[in-house]
Amino acid sequence: MDDLTTLRDAWDRPAPPSAAAHAAARAALLERASARGTAPVARRRLRLPRMGVRLAAVGALAVTIAAGVTVVQNLGGTDKNGHPRPVVPGLPGGSVADAQTVLYKAAERAQGRAFTPPRPGQWSYTETRYTSPGNPEIGAVQTPQSPLKTRVDRLWIRSDGRKIAFYRNGRFTISQPITSQTGSMPPDGYAASAALPRDPDALLALVAKKVPHATEAERQDNTFDILGGLLNKNAVLPPQLEATVYRALAKIPDVTLNREAVDVEGRPALAVSRVIEGWLRQEILLDRKTYALLGERSIAVKDHTGKGDDGSWAIKKGTIGVLSVRLAAGIVDKPGQRP
Repeated sequence: MDDLTTLRDAWDRPAPPSAAAHAAARAALLERASARGTAPVARRRLRLPRMGVRLAAVGALAVTIAAGVTVVQNLGGTDKNGHPRPVVPGLPGGSVADAQTVLYKAAERAQGRAFTPPRPGQWSYTETRYTSPGNPEIGAVQTPQSPLKTRVDRLWIRSDGRKIAFYRNGRFTISQPITSQTGSMPPDGYAASAALPRDPDALLALVAKKVPHATEAERQDNTFDILGGLLNKNAVLPPQLEATVYRALAKIPDVTLNREAVDVEGRPALAVSRVIEGWLRQEILLDRKTYALLGERSIAVKDHTGKGDDGSWAIKKGTIGVLSVRLAAGIVDKPGQRP
């Protein structure tokens, strides 16, 4: 059985993104794999922005239904003069300044952690929970009250990036990722990731060469998405590289600190964010105390109507696009093992 057939069998939900979504999110490993193999459907879905599509596609390999999510509003609040309080005590009140401070603190934390690189032939393991209403159907309207579906993905990637492994309906599958030979961003496997530049400007320049864009804003959107994907895709990164990613994120224009808190596994998270296409806020979620990565979220910040060849769909302000929560990560000796 070839790779495409394996992945075709693996995707039984959700229905596939549109061709436009495939192109916009092509840097993501499992989105590519899932988008190439899918069961036939009666009608095509319409385009969702990049992070929502990327994470929803990763969820196509999911095997477990779990609990939903809670959003905690207005953590910072305002002071006696009506000005917003900083989300992190001791940080300046400006949202951009807050985001840069948080990202530099995350970089310091990453750079100081203990680290043992994987040996050749070892595998990275990530266990991630995805919660989402799914891709909207033609004519549908998604709201904050739309039901959410939750799935847990367990994924192994060999350190050279040439093999992936996952479970579906109790069946363990090892396959070659479609992106293993393409030089995709973020790259597949530890070896390719570890070869990335340790200088933030050099990393940003490399990402800029890899992403399609028509405008400067789209380039920055793609860059934010790919750097977030690099953090979430890899179970481990060299400490200096992880620190470089956070410092590179701090250089992207219009990256701010969301003044709402996201409750992740009972922990209020810091949300470093960028608004995509004027209506969807993409967030990288960090632990408030340790600045460790917790996951990602996308949420509509204004009403939006999406249009495509087959029709249109609508999403209302406050609707969650997708929430991913990292449950476990580490290095193992063979696929199927857990750290």
